[in-house]
Amino acid sequence: MLPISAHGTTFPGRRDVNQDDILHCYPGPDSFFLAVADGMGGVSGGQIASQTVLQTAESFLRDRFEDSVDPTGLKAILTEMYGRAQASIREITDKDPSLQGMGTTLTCVLGYDDAFVVGNLGDSRVYYLHEGTLMQISEDHSYLQEFKNKSGGEDLDPEFVAQYGHIINKTLDGSGDEPDFFPEEDPVYRLNEQDGFLLCSDGLIVDKVQDQEQLFQSYMLGTPDLQTAAESLVSLAYYSGSTDNISIVMAEAGTLHRQLGRVRTYPFPPQQEEAAQE
Repeated sequence: MLPISAHGTTFPGRRDVNQDDILHCYPGPDSFFLAVADGMGGVSGGQIASQTVLQTAESFLRDRFEDSVDPTGLKAILTEMYGRAQASIREITDKDPSLQGMGTTLTCVLGYDDAFVVGNLGDSRVYYLHEGTLMQISEDHSYLQEFKNKSGGEDLDPEFVAQYGHIINKTLDGSGDEPDFFPEEDPVYRLNEQDGFLLCSDGLIVDKVQDQEQLFQSYMLGTPDLQTAAESLVSLAYYSGSTDNISIVMAEAGTLHRQLGRVRTYPFPPQQEEAAQE
């Protein structure tokens, strides 16, 4: 398998508590797993939900990859993983009814032997860099995305976006909501040298009307390493007015072909006094 390196950054932003959680790990030989979870349902509930789901996912994958794996079965593995994650939320809320209503998004990439698949439930996102171009793979499970799909590409009223942009219609909350898997038609994507991934919570998406691919790509390829790119993007989102927790996981297969010095980098963590001057 191509060597995969990853870096993740999560920041509470303007919130008192960070309900996001991130994960990048190698559950077995020739495998990798990247994930972002954005919790919801009260301060303690959201934090518990995102942490529980990622702990459940990592534990399941490490056990699963102890046995032989067929790359064409990666979607089946993710299906079981999401099911166990849903069950882990139900178990907690059954024991503590005060946590009823808690939930989390979960967007992820599971790779094995130069093949990978993407899973998504909620409005966190997966972007894929291939042949120098970044594209969004996942589709938000949100009221806003439903409206976009029905509107046929018409421009959206900013007031409408501000009012409804945060509403999601599928989550990991112990219910029967099921994830989407990508690619939709083929069993897997094939991983290539200089491919990359960017996963994020919606706190990184300051403007839900505009596409983000060009901005994110410029930082992936215009900074010296994944850590600088990830931390700069988190700080930039904060300075641009993000009011949510902000989380990102980035990865590269081999070494990306970078063109340095094309973007402004930002120190991390971002400072409130600097934000006031932006």
